[in-house]
Amino acid sequence: MLSLAASHCRVGFLDKRPNMRGGRDSTVATTDGGVAIIELPMALSSTADDPPAAGDVVLAGSGGSSERLDIKDEEEPEKAESLAVTCIQVFVPFLLAGMGSVAASLLLDHVKAWPVYVAYRELFVLIPPLLGLNGNLEMTLVARMSTQVNLDRLTTIKSQLRQAAANMALLQCQSTVVALVACGLALVKGVARHGSGITPLYACMLCACGLAAANVASVVLGAFMTTVVLVARRCGLNPDNVAAPIAASLGDLTTLTLLSTISSRLLLWKDSPWMTPGVVLMSVLLLPLWFFLAFRHENTRSVLKVGWPPILAAVLVSSFGGYILDFSVIRFDGIALHLSAVNAVGGNLAAIFCCRLSTFLSRRVELGVLPPEDATRCPNPLGLFFAGSEVSRVARILILVVIPGQLIFLTTTDLVRYGTFNVTPLFGFLYVLVALVQVAVLLFMSRSLVYWLWWWRVDPDNAAIPFITAAGDFTGTGLLTVAFFALESVADPAVNG
Repeated sequence: MLSLAASHCRVGFLDKRPNMRGGRDSTVATTDGGVAIIELPMALSSTADDPPAAGDVVLAGSGGSSERLDIKDEEEPEKAESLAVTCIQVFVPFLLAGMGSVAASLLLDHVKAWPVYVAYRELFVLIPPLLGLNGNLEMTLVARMSTQVNLDRLTTIKSQLRQAAANMALLQCQSTVVALVACGLALVKGVARHGSGITPLYACMLCACGLAAANVASVVLGAFMTTVVLVARRCGLNPDNVAAPIAASLGDLTTLTLLSTISSRLLLWKDSPWMTPGVVLMSVLLLPLWFFLAFRHENTRSVLKVGWPPILAAVLVSSFGGYILDFSVIRFDGIALHLSAVNAVGGNLAAIFCCRLSTFLSRRVELGVLPPEDATRCPNPLGLFFAGSEVSRVARILILVVIPGQLIFLTTTDLVRYGTFNVTPLFGFLYVLVALVQVAVLLFMSRSLVYWLWWWRVDPDNAAIPFITAAGDFTGTGLLTVAFFALESVADPAVNG
């Protein structure tokens, strides 16, 4: 790791001069203690006695020593998106995806009294990790596909089909494992509540609901989001801006719909000794097949090797959000109506930021090296939003869309649910404040986490989004619960919906 703030290498001015060794020009930065030579692309050896290789940055200090920093060559410099283009590409799909989150909130408010949720209270504990699971998996899929597409690595039908098939197998493998973990955490809560009242058939019913919903949702959403990424690129849109929010919100609505529907159908077979155990057994037996198919492709093979810790940790964090939901949905009747919109919006915007950061780094430097112009792993929180860099510009756009977006979602939710707008000023203020605080925290976490992962040579496409969206579920549920406690203390009518 090379610090550009080294005392022996303070850049003074840039000079363009002929390169006498290779016949090509080089940019020379004269310093107080030496010269920093930035070589243009050259086919040279990289031994100790040879000139620098392509893309090397050689910093010569006063002592004559030099260090190399691998920076990717860009034959055609990346054209920065204009402010208007970024706003449109972010805000339009953000609104559409937010409506999906509103629909998920309305659905949760509707199904919370269904017989299956009354009989199996642990399903409430399953909701955040399962919704977060599919949001995580689909958004990591989108991040991987978007990066590959933006780097022009999926230009043929054959490469697109191979990548899509491998990713579908990977999704099934991840869904099965993570759903089992989420069900196990829900059962822990059930044992703490009921003690010996948890029977094997009760456990099989809960696991069958979670596994079936997760696997079916992964098939549907995986196929759809792969298509969205490829079509977005074909239409000249940046998939980082378009696909991530759609993946998150469709994941919420689709997974909650499937969980509620499948659970209600399986409730008819809750006493069967073969139905729910058979669903669990079939899911487990198919796991080696999905693993084998995903392991055959190079890109998904790396995810199978290193992608488990962030996803499993994300499920653990989301499960704590589920514990909060299990408590708050009973105490505050009105919280279910707004929960999904808050959580999904924060996750959507943080996912966009992670995708943009990953693509930004992939285009400029090799994994393990940070760009010289932005090499701080833990930025100043204010600097993240008020600096003049491209990263700060995107962060400002993302946090500014929160206020109009959440006001639209809040109004739509009330009009659809009650047929009139009856939000109190205090609730509206606290709701928007919760959303702003959540998104600001998530964007700062995203910037720090992506850069740390990149510096540790871990692909952020696979590791960052699960952590961030899980943190979004936890912080969104926690902050909204705190807001409802504040509303309860002043007897605000929003507490009861």
